[in-house]
Amino acid sequence: MNDTVTRPRKKILILGAGELGMAMLNGFIHQHATHMEAQLTVLLRPASIAGALSPAQQRRLQWLADNDVAVISADFNAQSDRELAALFAPFDAIINCSGFVGGAGTQRKITQAVLLAGVKRFFPWQFGVDYDRIGKGSGQLVWDEQLAVREQLRAQHHTEWVIVSTGMFTSFLFEPVFGVVDIPGKRVVALGEADYALTLTTPADIGMLTAALFFYQPEIKNEVVYVAGDTLSWRELAAVLTRHYRATFTLEVADVARLREAVRRAPDDVSAAYRLAFARPDGVAWDKAASWNARHGIAVTDVAAWLREKE
Repeated sequence: MNDTVTRPRKKILILGAGELGMAMLNGFIHQHATHMEAQLTVLLRPASIAGALSPAQQRRLQWLADNDVAVISADFNAQSDRELAALFAPFDAIINCSGFVGGAGTQRKITQAVLLAGVKRFFPWQFGVDYDRIGKGSGQLVWDEQLAVREQLRAQHHTEWVIVSTGMFTSFLFEPVFGVVDIPGKRVVALGEADYALTLTTPADIGMLTAALFFYQPEIKNEVVYVAGDTLSWRELAAVLTRHYRATFTLEVADVARLREAVRRAPDDVSAAYRLAFARPDGVAWDKAASWNARHGIAVTDVAAWLREKE
């Protein structure tokens, strides 16, 4: 007689398949446990699965099919929280990788839909800074909304949640539009002070670490978990770039007064607002040695390794 009991597979829904969503899918697919314990579904916008699809969209759908990832669709702007809840209800867990593209209020709506659906476990879109420490009034309205999401989750006791604090996406630090790393000009603009620090994690590592957190035993629940690919000051960043490029990177400090004036002059400049928000001594960085991945001996990509990979 076979005494083996087959456990039902956990139905996991990942919201979004952008840069982080695809990294998240990869992270779950490469977790050995998923082959036995998880059934993956991804939620995409209707325009991403029907109509005149771009070659990239077609390749993405083929990749999802090849990896046995089911696809459903929804429009977070057009559909109500109750309509979204009906879509969410069949799932055991939801990992939200939808980002801020839906506009103000979208993350609160998604969270409310998850709670209305009675989903057992939720990883909200909180893959960023330490919103609790920063508090309200940072100047970033989307950051205030992240705090509102935490209030929603902490006010109830049915849905278990895990917040994964990652710092800034490593790639965003090097985006020219952000205006802090000028590779051709061999210059780094330090936000606030030269010794203010920043925690950075690549989307690939976020996906891998979130999957590891999801399957970790004993199960993690109702907790903020801090991960880090790297934590370094602006001064240290200039030194890393100098070593990598074998050319001296100068460090220019943009103090808070200067950054605040830039926002006053261009109130609709999103990058200017972000530069001001990150110019602070706390809430945007934590000790990598104390991170969850460091304590569990999980290798991640620091800035020096990320630069080498991009060559």
